[in-house]
Amino acid sequence: MKQLTRIEKAEICALKIPFKMDFTHAMASRAFSDSLVLKIEGRGEKGFGEAIVRDYVSGEIGKDADLLKDAKEIIARILEPLIGKDVSWEEGKEYLDSLALESHELPLLCAVETALLDMFCHSSGKDIYSLLKKEPLKQTIQYGGTLPMLSLSEAEYVLDMYEKVNIRNIRIKLGTDLDYNVEILKLSREKLGWNFDLRVDANASWSLEIALESLELCRKYGIFLVEEPFGRNREEILFLLKHPESHDFQFVADESALTVNDIEAMAKNRSYHMINLRLSKNGGLIKVLKMAKIAEKKGLQYQIGCHVGETGILSALGRVAASILPKAVYVDGSYDSYLLSENITSENFSFGFGGVAEIIRKQGLGFIVDETRLGRLSIGKTGCLPEMGKL
Repeated sequence: MKQLTRIEKAEICALKIPFKMDFTHAMASRAFSDSLVLKIEGRGEKGFGEAIVRDYVSGEIGKDADLLKDAKEIIARILEPLIGKDVSWEEGKEYLDSLALESHELPLLCAVETALLDMFCHSSGKDIYSLLKKEPLKQTIQYGGTLPMLSLSEAEYVLDMYEKVNIRNIRIKLGTDLDYNVEILKLSREKLGWNFDLRVDANASWSLEIALESLELCRKYGIFLVEEPFGRNREEILFLLKHPESHDFQFVADESALTVNDIEAMAKNRSYHMINLRLSKNGGLIKVLKMAKIAEKKGLQYQIGCHVGETGILSALGRVAASILPKAVYVDGSYDSYLLSENITSENFSFGFGGVAEIIRKQGLGFIVDETRLGRLSIGKTGCLPEMGKL
């Protein structure tokens, strides 16, 4: 017998959780988590989801005061056919998968899907694996680290921290300042040694000229995996692949890989070797699982990434994704207590020594939201259903 639930109420909160340290890369600098958290309710059950909106990744939906307003309109439109109806998870999943959404709407789809998954887990008494009818293929997940753009003294401190907790791979954020790129790569090799697994991420900031010079630097320091050098729909990647300097390098698509169509185009053009899948960017867990399957079929590798500032909601969901997708080359995420001054979940999903963390069973998606903290850490909220209006 199908387990049914009903959505009767929905609201979205805008968070502002200070970071323990600023996080900077070539496209932005952040001092706090600005996630949007969706809560849906019905028949005495609740479900929570999370969206992280980055205009330089999936597109802009509104800034400052307009962000909540625009997010509300998108979520209301997604939820409208489900409101007040008895639906099963299978029906909800089929409906969400059928939606033709713009790229800037994908983070909100992630929030809706995650909240529905959470609600169905609680109403059925099942954990996420039982609900999805998928068993975890890994019992522990090994996470890597990220080195943001910092002063050399700050970078040295972070590298020391990673070394102390025995992190085994690190992604280094690079930009357009070649002098900085030289110094940070040199420092990283000096601190961690030549056998340490390092890769770089340009966050779509490079020109073709800077890319060629940066590849020469990377080669010098034994780094051959480069993430998103140019950005979405930029033809420079095709020129770079034909250049002799790119020999031995592999390129990872992040901002360029938002949809299944993107992956299919990359496989056809052979423009990238690997895809960085991120829950909020790509529209939620179900789409990430689908995209990973297609990437694998098309001969592309994939990694599971995260957005800086994710709360325990997306940290828990990312761990689920990593446990179902054992062929991920790298997994990033679960930076919770390392980066956030506080969290909205009762559980701490931070990885432990060696970057290792166990999967969570028998507890829904794995997280429980502390609504008192959610309220205190929110700077605004609004109802998402037409009859509710602004709270």
